Amino acid sequence: MKTILCFFSCLLPFMISANNHPGVVDGNNKFAFKLFQQVQGGTTGTNQFYSPFSISTALAMVYAGARNETALQMSQTLNFDLSDKFHSKYKHLLDRMKAGTEGKIKLNIANGLWAQKNFQFLDSYFGIVKSNYHSELKNVDFTDDIKRETTRKEINSWVERNTNNKIKNILSQDDLTALTRLVLVNAIYFFGDWASPFKNSSTIHDKFSLIDGTHTTVPFMNQHGRYNYYEDSKIKALEIPYTDNKASMVIFLPNTTDGIAALAKTFEFNYYQNILESLQNTDVRLSLPKFKIDFKLELGTTLSQMGMSLAFSPDSADFSGMTGKPNLFISKVIHKAFINVDEKGTEAAAATAVVMTMTMSPRQPEAKIFDADHPFLFLIKDNTTGSILFMGKIMKPGE
Repeated sequence: MKTILCFFSCLLPFMISANNHPGVVDGNNKFAFKLFQQVQGGTTGTNQFYSPFSISTALAMVYAGARNETALQMSQTLNFDLSDKFHSKYKHLLDRMKAGTEGKIKLNIANGLWAQKNFQFLDSYFGIVKSNYHSELKNVDFTDDIKRETTRKEINSWVERNTNNKIKNILSQDDLTALTRLVLVNAIYFFGDWASPFKNSSTIHDKFSLIDGTHTTVPFMNQHGRYNYYEDSKIKALEIPYTDNKASMVIFLPNTTDGIAALAKTFEFNYYQNILESLQNTDVRLSLPKFKIDFKLELGTTLSQMGMSLAFSPDSADFSGMTGKPNLFISKVIHKAFINVDEKGTEAAAATAVVMTMTMSPRQPEAKIFDADHPFLFLIKDNTTGSILFMGKIMKPGE
């Protein structure tokens, strides 16, 4: 069985000019690799796909209201800047990404807030989020059962619209309660044609090897051309550009059929940077399987284990920057993602919903051969800024 490790990184601007705040990009990308290590550890035998950029952006809006030790934990876990200028830097990043995609690839990033009406939120908090993250704000009623369900459906519909109908039902009925006071949502949609599309006539069915020694038969796209290429004793890497070179997919293929587990354990930010800097334009015969993935993560436990447990504690969370009091905590972080890779290009979407809940009681303060016929890593990056947009892994194409 041919197994693909799909490592799709929602890559935020990675190579960005000094006046566009590379610290935000590097911080988000470092978090992307930290999250990959945490997530892939328990599901090494399954396909994965998610958007670390979506997760970072949703939590950046929450971070604007974090204070004291809660803010420090979030900063360390998410690699966020502690300075007062962090959110304005993030705004510059979002603006640059939006401007860089016009007429090239399609990249839509949307943020939304649904807040409990008549709850005492600080105008200063909403001001930061609305101005820096271009967030829509709607006042709703989570305390009423019927109105709460209407709001849930409204949020789900908003996500569908902003992901070209690829992400459906981000919130289930039990994700919201009468104590919900704020839901923050990020949605991201990407569509890019390959700079050099694969010919349908060159797609053939072939064997893809699985880590258990068996194989499966899947459709492989084939092409001969010049690509940015890298190889060392452990892997081969290949960059496939999208139209106008605005974005690209980077694939990381272990040199051995069963090498994906070892690669995943050691795949980290500095190694990734070294690979990018070492890519060389090379004549390559490329064979790449087609694949499609739907993936869902509930990130509360994961983020707590990564170091920001206070944010999820009803007794200890401090989001007084939202309300003036430490009376809210994160009850849910839900993430869903989708990707489809074929001869024409790539379509990908993701959404992250963060649910803020009120505490029960107030607290005191020669042509190289690149045959991807076994598990491999890959990512899609924004080439204008260097941002990792999506991350994932494929263990079995067509699963």
